[in-house]
Amino acid sequence: MNEQPKFADFVARAVGACFGGATPSADEAARKDLMLRGSGIPESFLATDLFFASVGLGELLHRRTGGRHPWSNVGVDYRPPALSSAEADALNAGVPRAKEQAPGVQYLRRFYEPRARTDAKVLTLHALDDGLVVPENEEKYREAFLAAGRPEQLVQLYTPTGGHCGFSAAEHVAAFLALTGWVEKGTVPTVASAQATCSAVAPVAGGACEIIDATPAEWAVRVVERRQKGAPVRSLVCADDAGDCPDGSTCSPETHHCR
Repeated sequence: MNEQPKFADFVARAVGACFGGATPSADEAARKDLMLRGSGIPESFLATDLFFASVGLGELLHRRTGGRHPWSNVGVDYRPPALSSAEADALNAGVPRAKEQAPGVQYLRRFYEPRARTDAKVLTLHALDDGLVVPENEEKYREAFLAAGRPEQLVQLYTPTGGHCGFSAAEHVAAFLALTGWVEKGTVPTVASAQATCSAVAPVAGGACEIIDATPAEWAVRVVERRQKGAPVRSLVCADDAGDCPDGSTCSPETHHCR
């Protein structure tokens, strides 16, 4: 399987048929524009994301959960900010809906949901223009560490560009040295220290050094929190931010879980 579709593979053929090639028709260009505005993903990630939205999700459903749906979008009202009210209404009327099944949800949460129940020190480096694993994931990841009572074990760093894991060699080395210095010497990494290390190793490692501080948008901006069978509301982490918990529930400031 090719997660970056090219030429005549399964996903690339579908992408070309829907959105056209280098010289799309007016209808093809309009479809692509609607897709990009509705999803909020960069155009450079369109084919890759459609791979995971089709082949990737199909593999998860049919090979890992035994055909039991691990997610649901029943009742979700999609309101992307870049779409007009009429466009959003049409999206909600036409989008395929899937109903979750508890065993599928439980499988996904058991094997893929981060719980931050670890004694390890964790350092993340995320590009803000990542169109595959969007940076809003980091906001929810931080909430998991808060809920586990271990926020001091997580340091999150960012770069303005780099896409999905496309950091420079110097940025990779700086992140690695920041983590090993934290583990071996107890020196907690900061944006300034990581950037300084990056600048120091750049002449040898090569590449740009743009390690910055950032605050990603709320997870709910991209993924609407919802009630699902197999995932009790009290198991969902939160930080009392907008959209942290499903409708009808609130965030407990004591436990950092919805209730």
